[in-house]
Parts: sequence; C-alpha cells; structure tokens
Amino acid sequence: MSHSDAIEFSGANASTSGFKRVLGHVAAPAVASAARIVTRVTTRDVHIAWFDAWNSTLDQALNALPAIPGCDRDLYLGLTQPTSVPKRHALATEKGQPIALISLRRRRHYWEPVAYQALPGVIAPASSPAALGRALHALGLEVRIEAGLDNSVLDLNPRCHWSAENYRVDLRGDYEARWSRNHRKNVRKAVKRCDDFMRLRIDDLGDLEWCCAQWERIWEGSDAGETVATEDRLRFWPAFIKRQSADSPIQFHTLQLLDGDRHTAGVILMCKDGVALGQCIVRDPEYDRFWVGVRIMEASIKWAAGAGYRQFDLGSGQDYKQSWGEPVAGRYGAIFRPRAISALYRFGLL
Repeated sequence: MSHSDAIEFSGANASTSGFKRVLGHVAAPAVASAARIVTRVTTRDVHIAWFDAWNSTLDQALNALPAIPGCDRDLYLGLTQPTSVPKRHALATEKGQPIALISLRRRRHYWEPVAYQALPGVIAPASSPAALGRALHALGLEVRIEAGLDNSVLDLNPRCHWSAENYRVDLRGDYEARWSRNHRKNVRKAVKRCDDFMRLRIDDLGDLEWCCAQWERIWEGSDAGETVATEDRLRFWPAFIKRQSADSPIQFHTLQLLDGDRHTAGVILMCKDGVALGQCIVRDPEYDRFWVGVRIMEASIKWAAGAGYRQFDLGSGQDYKQSWGEPVAGRYGAIFRPRAISALYRFGLL
C-alpha cells in the first residue's frame, strides 16, 4: 500500500460516523481474529509464539539473537518489563530456531515496539533484517513505528510507509549565521531574560525524571496516545545513563534550566553517530514570558556543538523547528498489518 493510501485511510478515520464507529468496534475483533488465522496459513514457515509476560524461554531466545548495536541485552530487557500499559511478546522461529523477538506495547487500537520513543530506530532483536521482516508479517496484527527509521525499513516491505522531513542544525561552522536575523534577535533576548536569574544544569538524573513527567503532562490529553511510553522511558533512560561511558556509541544527556530549584525547561538528548537528537523537549508554561523554550534550545545546540557533534536533530513536526534547522529528508515511519485490517481503515471502521 502506498503513502497516499495511508493518508486516505487517515481521512476516512477522521470523518467516521458514530454508526461506523460502533460497527467498527463490533467488526474489528472478528476481522482481527480472521486476519491472524489467514496470516498463519500464508506465513507458515514462520511460527509465532505469543507471551503476555516475560519468561525464561524468552530469555534464552534473546540471548541467542544478536544484541541491538549500542544497547546491551540486559538494558533492552528493561523495556520488556511490565508497566500499566499492556504488552505482548512474539517469539518468531523458523525450523525451531529463533529469528526475532518482538516485544510490543499497546497504543490505541494498534501496537508499537517497546523500543519506540525510547531507543529511536530500533524495532526488535532479530537474526537479520530479512528475518525481522518475515516475523513482522507473520504477527497477524497491526504494528506501527511512526517515526525515526531509516530507509532500510523499505526492505521489510511494510504495508505502508512515509517519509517526514526532520529539521537539523549543521554544527560544523557558524550555524547561527544560517538563522534569520529575527531569530538571532529572539535568541539573544531569550538568553538575556533567562540568564538574569536562571542557571543551566547538565546531566542530572532528577532532571530526566522531570522532563519525562512534564512531557506526559503536556501530551496526555492528545488523541495520539504517545504517552504510553512514559514508564518505559523512565525505566530505560536512567538505566542506560548509569551504564554509559564517554566511549559508548549511544549516549543520553540532559540539559535543564532552573529558577533556583524549580525546573523551567529541559531537554533529553540521544547522541549517536555524530548526531544529537532532541528526544524530549519540554518547558513549564508558567515561564513562557521569559522564552525558556528558546533558551533551552539555544543551550542544547551550543552544548552539542561544543561536544563535537556534527548535527543537532530536532525531529519532525511543530513549526518552531523551522526557525532552528534546515529540512532534511530520509526518516521514515511504517505500518505492518494484514490486508484484512487495512480494509477496516479503508471502509472507515477504524
């Protein structure tokens, strides 16, 4: 299915009538059950064993599969542990040998990998990318990864995919010279307003907890449901930070703006391959008159440049990012689901 089909489905969903919603709630479980049966027949070379809780069988499978680059198995294991959000684990085997271990977290009416929103670019441990693709297609349910993937996801043959522009700051050279005159003026104002009575703190675990909690407060009312990842972020990121070293290929860092002991704005960065990614960017709205959001962005970009990173990635969406960076294509989202479930979207039942 093409990207345009995905947009069509989204539009159908937005305009779904009350009757169709009710019909969808009735039809969806039956269709999903039928989809799983059909999937087992059409992907019979791949056997999927489902588990609602982690166990020793899954431990053995995880140890038999290659570790995720830059993330030890026991750190990844933290993402598989129970939270208040339902999780399921799919062990995919071929000829009795594990080829993938896909742990999923429930989000709205679909599922997402537990690594999503915690370790960008990762779907699940697998013996090879091709094996991961076969396993995803054998699940018989809908799995979404909404962002953060590279174009290698196309080799997995998802039901649909899309590419969104990320905004990046090139830190090699005078990056401020590429900002508009008005933006440079606003940045200077923000620095002056905040630095009169605020201070900057770097790499404090308490700041990470505040950023995650503030992110949840800001977005918990959103229909997107992305805050299902909050508990996993709060478990995984501190554990990762405690283990990382200056030589670690993946590192997480925090920057926090403080008024005395009060948090006013903060950023959690994931740093990898010369790029500092703004993973969680938040502020206290009560301090908006001081432009704390602008100040923490300026501080984060400056810190990344000083630490030797080549680029600062603000991610996609939200208009303010256009003031800081240039649009860069090449980051993907993807959906894996059976055709029968796609039909529910096509007829506006989901």
